Amino acid sequence: MKDAVIGQRGAVPEGAQVTPNVDKTLTKGLLLLDVLSRSERPRGVSELALDLSLTKSNVHRLLQTLVATGFVARDHRTEKYYLTSKLLRLSRRYSPQRSLIPIVRPMMKELVARTEETAAFFLVEGNEAVMIDQVETPQTVRVFFEVGEAYLLDQILMSGKGLSALQQVVYAYRPDLQTEQALQQIARKARRTASFVKDEILKIRAVRDHGFAISRGEWMEGANAVAVPVTDMSKELLGVLVSFGPSLRLPEKKMNEMRREMCLMAEGLTRKLEG
Repeated sequence: MKDAVIGQRGAVPEGAQVTPNVDKTLTKGLLLLDVLSRSERPRGVSELALDLSLTKSNVHRLLQTLVATGFVARDHRTEKYYLTSKLLRLSRRYSPQRSLIPIVRPMMKELVARTEETAAFFLVEGNEAVMIDQVETPQTVRVFFEVGEAYLLDQILMSGKGLSALQQVVYAYRPDLQTEQALQQIARKARRTASFVKDEILKIRAVRDHGFAISRGEWMEGANAVAVPVTDMSKELLGVLVSFGPSLRLPEKKMNEMRREMCLMAEGLTRKLEG
């Protein structure tokens, strides 16, 4: 790292002062956050340990604490770590996540103009899906959520009957074992039968095959939704585009039209993000 000095205390950002009699564990944790904030991609334990001149076990313990407190999330596919938006909410400073909004919003406005239903964009942070932007339907009857609201992925949302389209897309991008364990946990919490896990796994596999998910009242009675993944160049999940509304306005034919539009938009968004 060009902007850090490597020493016995770890990677110290240029200009930082290391004062005696400070809490060493807190110092290491803050330095770890600083290194992650300078990274343009998720980082592994070994490379973080090298950057900080710390042992891998020490870095691993620090990361587990930061994950538990919500400042860092783990990419379960690559087993690497990245900052969540929690620091942004504390400091209100710029983050790469906020930079998505100017790119995503025009696409959502176009989607609402074509479908006349609400569109929202979610980021996934650990066990939560966070809505970072939303464009409402012009129609009087609507389904509405608050921007910035976070939804736990390991439980039935809105007292529904099954996984939402949003959850199906997220779990489609996670390893089979992790997905099955999460579904078993959801089934226990929601007191579902053994067939629940099998049924939801079939839906998730269909999402992997077809690239979209449809919810027909599973997450909220009387509401339907379509969700599509937005990925990066390496096909890693960046976020989820969702359109939803009352089931009376969203019969099967209209949802199929919506998902075709949304899949094309998601592909276009991926190309923009690559550029």
